[in-house]
Amino acid sequence: MSPMIAPSTFTGLWATALTLALLVGPLHVAALEDDQEQPLYLESDSAELFEAKSQSIYTGNVFVKQGSMEIQGDQVTVRHDAERRPEFITAIGTPATYLQQVEGEERPVRAKALRMEYDRAKDEITLVNEAVLFQGGDVFRSDRIVYDRAKGQVKAGTIAKGKERVKITISPSRR
Repeated sequence: MSPMIAPSTFTGLWATALTLALLVGPLHVAALEDDQEQPLYLESDSAELFEAKSQSIYTGNVFVKQGSMEIQGDQVTVRHDAERRPEFITAIGTPATYLQQVEGEERPVRAKALRMEYDRAKDEITLVNEAVLFQGGDVFRSDRIVYDRAKGQVKAGTIAKGKERVKITISPSRR
């Protein structure tokens, strides 16, 4: 006689497997291909430019746009490369917000956190403190979330060097 698995155990195993697949595997949504090649537009109450450091600091109701990517925060610091392209963007807010349209998706990826860091070389957004990422109908919450824009991959919690557990809401797809 074969052993039977209780329905609650099966549901728990299925939820754990699905969660791990979402966290470790790519979600197959990538940022629009030409976003990084678009000009960077910034708007703020004040701006300080430090040419010797290749850095600029924007303060007060800051809005940043590059292609379909939008970042808003109370303060945004941008480090530029030699060709004046943004290398690293740090946004601080209550919360700072992120929005970006992705290939083949109707809804954009949205995120919010007290601190956001965008690293162009890695094409990643790191959300720190009170981090929430909305992707499709799914919601990820943790103290630290790393979103790989090119791969459409999400890492949250300890795998992303966070200290808190990950809370995920997975919505069934509507076809």
